Amino acid sequence: MVKGYVITGAPGTGKTALLGGLSGIGAVVPEPALITEHREATGEHSLDGRPDEFVSRLLDRSVESYDRTFAVDLPPYDRGIPDCAAYALGFGLDPGPAMEQSRLRRYADPVFLLTPWEEIYKTDDMRQATYSMIAGFHDLLVTVYSDLGYQLVEVPQADIAERAEFVKDLISGPS
Repeated sequence: MVKGYVITGAPGTGKTALLGGLSGIGAVVPEPALITEHREATGEHSLDGRPDEFVSRLLDRSVESYDRTFAVDLPPYDRGIPDCAAYALGFGLDPGPAMEQSRLRRYADPVFLLTPWEEIYKTDDMRQATYSMIAGFHDLLVTVYSDLGYQLVEVPQADIAERAEFVKDLISGPS
């Protein structure tokens, strides 16, 4: 079974803003909020010291999210299961379990990819990666989704309304 469209990109590429601008195409399946939950539960800033735990929990949550979402409306997903494989690769971990789940649980084509955009990238207490680090993660996303046979469509670097219209046009045709 094929489910909704994935909207993905490295941290700081404007994905959250774009998803907020996609009104009228149904509910967005949210990204698992592991870092926020971990911070609230433990007071620790991140899971950086335990990347294996982060990737494992992210994969479990992503699979759960996929399995409980109905395919009827093809909702957009804030990240997909293949993102877990990209994170695993980025941490030097085995991407095999995430790749296996990605092959079993497919999303609709195309996958919408937001590219690193230096002009909008900002670090803060939750996002501490350098711009070159997010560019490297972008490359991992491209590799993983391509290896899984997805067609990647780059979302133009434009204002939120233009980006949202671009995605809406490809999902449902021009308005």
